Amino acid sequence: MVHRPLIMASQNPKLSMRVTVTAIIIVIAVIASYMLYQRYVRFPWTRDGQIAADVVLLTPRVSGWVTSLKVVDNQQVKANDLLFEIDPRPYRIQFDLARVQLDEAREQVAALEAAVSVAQATVQSAQAGIRSAKARIEEAQAQITSAESGVAAAKAGIQTAQADIDKSEATLAQRIRDRDRAKKLAEDGAGSVAKAESTQAGVEASTAAVTAANASLLSTQAQQAQAEAGLAQSNANLLVSESGLGEAEADLASTLASLEQAQANLGVPGEENTRVRSAKANLAQAQLNLEWTSIRAPSDGFVTNLVVKLGDYASAGTAMLAFVDQGSFYALGYFQETELNHVQAGDSVQVTLMAHRDQPIEGQVESIGMAINPPNIAATGRNGDQGIVPQVQPSFDWIRLAQRVPVRIKLGSIPEGLQLIAGTTCSVAVVARD
Repeated sequence: MVHRPLIMASQNPKLSMRVTVTAIIIVIAVIASYMLYQRYVRFPWTRDGQIAADVVLLTPRVSGWVTSLKVVDNQQVKANDLLFEIDPRPYRIQFDLARVQLDEAREQVAALEAAVSVAQATVQSAQAGIRSAKARIEEAQAQITSAESGVAAAKAGIQTAQADIDKSEATLAQRIRDRDRAKKLAEDGAGSVAKAESTQAGVEASTAAVTAANASLLSTQAQQAQAEAGLAQSNANLLVSESGLGEAEADLASTLASLEQAQANLGVPGEENTRVRSAKANLAQAQLNLEWTSIRAPSDGFVTNLVVKLGDYASAGTAMLAFVDQGSFYALGYFQETELNHVQAGDSVQVTLMAHRDQPIEGQVESIGMAINPPNIAATGRNGDQGIVPQVQPSFDWIRLAQRVPVRIKLGSIPEGLQLIAGTTCSVAVVARD
């Protein structure tokens, strides 16, 4: 009784065919389910995707009233296009004032350089004065030596003249005695008158010699007096020259001090002087401030969330509009943490926009997020609160929820006519692996 259905099935061809078909269908279903499971495991996908882009918050660097607005909301612009302008007049005045201050600094440095040159010339003049004073001292010393030689020569001449006088006087006395004896002999008739007259001529010659010797003595004494006066004058000149040398040395010390002070006041000469460098820095800052009154597009992209109006006051550091970088679009696929083992950097993916299902975009996994902010989907924007530090996972008693982790997708070529919008929904599927 137990094997009756099998016997009946083997005896009934139709029933046997049904069993076979049923078994094949079950096997095919099992194989298909296994293949789908393997595909799901090996090539995960998620509908929790999002298109993202680098959104730049354009913030003025200077404050002022908005005087010109060149764009409208959601306008596409090119890099360096003018978006809006802050009143440049105060900053242009600051720029002009900074240029004047730079000119003044250069003039001041030029005046200080001239003062240094004057001080250097004064030092050179004082040094020349010292050399001149030393030369005068040497000249005075030479004059003293010469005067001393003259005095010594005069003294020697006086001694010679005195000796000549003594000799002439002795000769005169002898000739007077000879004359008197010859005269007496001539009167007594014992001698000749001619000899008496001859001795009288000798007396007269000796008298002239004594007179000449006295005159020579007087001349020599005058020469000695003159030499002694010259010596005194030379000594006086030496004292004056030595005093002049002291004054010249004092002048040199004073001028050297003035030169050091002038050099200290000047500092580094030329364009490297701190006054000029400071004025240049102020001018560069004023020029930057003037340039910053024009707010320009940092790259090709789109102006969005434009709230700037003519007449608004722009405060430095306060964002005025958002700018979407045209070349920065990417996709974020939020995969469950249980699927991350099958997602790797470099995997090829297919991104399908919810609004454009017929225009898929090829992409590639760039990186996998290293931190999340559960619950729900991690906040990845720059304004996400607590997007850096993980929190405790929420769980139920009967099931533990798998969190979703952002995977950054680099987009390939964008289909023509397809405009990406940051924040829109997409699905991401891993389709191949390099």
